[in-house]
Amino acid sequence: MPQASRSAGAVLVGASAAQASVAFVNFGLPAIGPELQDEFGLSLFELGAVLGAGLLGSGLALLVAGVAVERLGARRTLVAGTALGTVALVVAALSTTKGPLFGSLLVFGLGSAVVPVAGAGELFRVYPAGRRGWALGVRQTAVPLGGTIAALTFPGLYALGGTRLTMLTTAVAVGATGAAFALVVGPSTPAARIPSPFRSIWRAPGMQRLLAVAACYIVVLQALLAYVVPAVREAGFSELVAASAYFAINIVAMGARIAWGQIADRGGGSRRVRTLVEIGVVSAVGSLLFAVALHGSALLVLAAAVLFGIGALGWNALVYVSAGERAAPELAARSVAVAATVVFLLSGVVTPVLGAVVDVAGWDALWLSTTALAAAGALLAAGLRRPLEPAL
Repeated sequence: MPQASRSAGAVLVGASAAQASVAFVNFGLPAIGPELQDEFGLSLFELGAVLGAGLLGSGLALLVAGVAVERLGARRTLVAGTALGTVALVVAALSTTKGPLFGSLLVFGLGSAVVPVAGAGELFRVYPAGRRGWALGVRQTAVPLGGTIAALTFPGLYALGGTRLTMLTTAVAVGATGAAFALVVGPSTPAARIPSPFRSIWRAPGMQRLLAVAACYIVVLQALLAYVVPAVREAGFSELVAASAYFAINIVAMGARIAWGQIADRGGGSRRVRTLVEIGVVSAVGSLLFAVALHGSALLVLAAAVLFGIGALGWNALVYVSAGERAAPELAARSVAVAATVVFLLSGVVTPVLGAVVDVAGWDALWLSTTALAAAGALLAAGLRRPLEPAL
């Protein structure tokens, strides 16, 4: 049963703060992507690999993190993961070549994988079904919030102290917020053992289709976040326009995630499927308009980027909630870990691939591809059946 609202609020704040700090790296580095490209001599493909390294590492470790949270408890797992991620960021700060930079960011991802898993599991524990979409939406706003803070501070930090100061600052933030979150999570209780848990999750009604929806949507999201700045610059617009577009996307994403979550919570959570479809439609339209706007004026670019961001960055929380509610209640945290694994692994893998697409076929090909993928995700979501009863 959900705990008192005061306890729930503390968990939500702790989970959001830790998630925002992780997002400094995973979604903040694109703000200094051109600087990293020049400093480390990176091709566009290599830049994509560096920007996606943390997400790739998390994708590799999320299932292990889910098992660890259920077996050892969220607090112990958070402490261990936070320590590993913090040390890795210190190593990244001292890196002078692209190999160690990529490797240390990959290890950071391995350690930080516990943050989204523990956060989702704790929010499932303290919030009822009719509030989970909102709660995870608030937690997920920490991702664009982290990106926004990074967009505002990373260029200045880089100008003052290069990669070293930028990475050391993120190391302090990750360590402090991870430790604070560990202090507010509930006491550890051994999870009930279920035979073949991952098979049960995989065979849960609608789970495979839901993961396919997530696979489509994450490619769109990663393309927007990783390449919006280079795309706007390559289209001939100023650095100010590119930074403004990146900033605007992250700002609207914060409001969009909460709003989509509240919409999906209507009827005790019965509107989740319809909301996932609507998100895909908005994302597809926004992507197409963004492709067109890059050949127009700066005002059109900013307007299209905002619409694109409302859709492309609004779905994560709903996928995680839906995944947790489709499996048995005692497998909720591990179900979220499965969905997050698909999201994070694809984030890390597709980022350099998307860069290669641009190198071969140009920017229009990238945005037309994301339009098609967003539309495909919406069609897949339309075929989902909602769970018979959300997990309590």
